[in-house]
Amino acid sequence: MKTHNTPSCFLLLFFVSVSLLPCLAISRQDTYRQYADMPTAQEEGEREPGRGGAHYESGFGPQEVQPVARCRHNFHERTEAAISRQINLFLHVGYVYSSMAHHFGSCDVSLPGFEKFFQQMAEEQQVRAGTLSKYQSMRGGVVTMLPVSAPTTINWGTGLEAMQKALDMEKSVNQVEKIFTLSQYVTSLERVGPGLGEYLFDKLPQN
Repeated sequence: MKTHNTPSCFLLLFFVSVSLLPCLAISRQDTYRQYADMPTAQEEGEREPGRGGAHYESGFGPQEVQPVARCRHNFHERTEAAISRQINLFLHVGYVYSSMAHHFGSCDVSLPGFEKFFQQMAEEQQVRAGTLSKYQSMRGGVVTMLPVSAPTTINWGTGLEAMQKALDMEKSVNQVEKIFTLSQYVTSLERVGPGLGEYLFDKLPQN
């Protein structure tokens, strides 16, 4: 018996075409977008101009798209922006520690132990910023160098006052070991008091 399958074939092609229309309508023609690490169309429409939002000033205009690195995979722009902000925070904290070191190294204060300690802290922040920058590059992200804000003062007062400020800053960057160590130093400085006590603390081996 001879059957006629032509109408069925046409119906099948019709339904397949209709089912593909939504996919064609929402497909992105941007060849630089990759996988789930990139923002959706809704997120892209809501974010502020510039790559990654207001925190980016990468030189690419609102209508420009920066090519994605070949090694980039599952790395969202929000994560990329957060890492850049953390790098900036490390650089700022290091800037403040450097200012503290110069304060205690001046001839009018002359506490070389405090100077050495805060200079080491400044160098550690530079290392942390460099480590994050390297990680950003390894993930295929862009290391965006944001403006580093200057310290609010150049006079850091006594050793106790400086240590209290340092403790607050370490809490902002969430370095648990340093938070514990600085808390001990603050307690010790409160116990020994200013003047001779501060001078003796400056001579301790940890400084």
